[in-house]
Amino acid sequence: MRRDRRRERILDAAATLLAERGWWGLSMRDVAARAGTSGPNLYRYVQGKEELTYLVQQRVLERAIRSAEAAFAGRGPKERLRSLVTDHIRRALAFPAEARLLQASTDDLPTHLSGRIDALREQYLELVRGIIAGVVREKGTKRATADRRVQLLLGMADRVALDGARQDPLPRPDRLAKPVLDMFHGGVKPKR
Repeated sequence: MRRDRRRERILDAAATLLAERGWWGLSMRDVAARAGTSGPNLYRYVQGKEELTYLVQQRVLERAIRSAEAAFAGRGPKERLRSLVTDHIRRALAFPAEARLLQASTDDLPTHLSGRIDALREQYLELVRGIIAGVVREKGTKRATADRRVQLLLGMADRVALDGARQDPLPRPDRLAKPVLDMFHGGVKPKR
């Protein structure tokens, strides 16, 4: 097996176990077994649990950043928001374990690693804030209000993706994104 594919299998296994058990429940032996490799071979790819956790969170955030940057390149504020939400849901359906790790704590990582993850997370959130600000133009919006909007939007997207992941076949991400966008744009309208 090629080295890159094996590394990806290791990160996939670690992401799944981190999402299921949390940092304290993660063992290198279980990661090796789930990845289909030996314990000694696992240590050819990572030095230990802290580095493995860091690499998983780094991959999650780098995927999210690339998605938000692609959305930011869209034409018009509503199209950017639609692209962001649709791709967020697509990634959550494709990588359900990673979706749960997007906002995971870095408390168990050493400071030099947690600082890098926190910087990546802030870069992602800043992109999302910018996309939302393009749609919701309010003068003098406070940072706390902007952050709540980000949490609300991503929370709704995560919720519909989790529900969609239980369906067989998986629904299309753009169809799952539509009610999220409708709610975010206009709230709930009563039926007549």
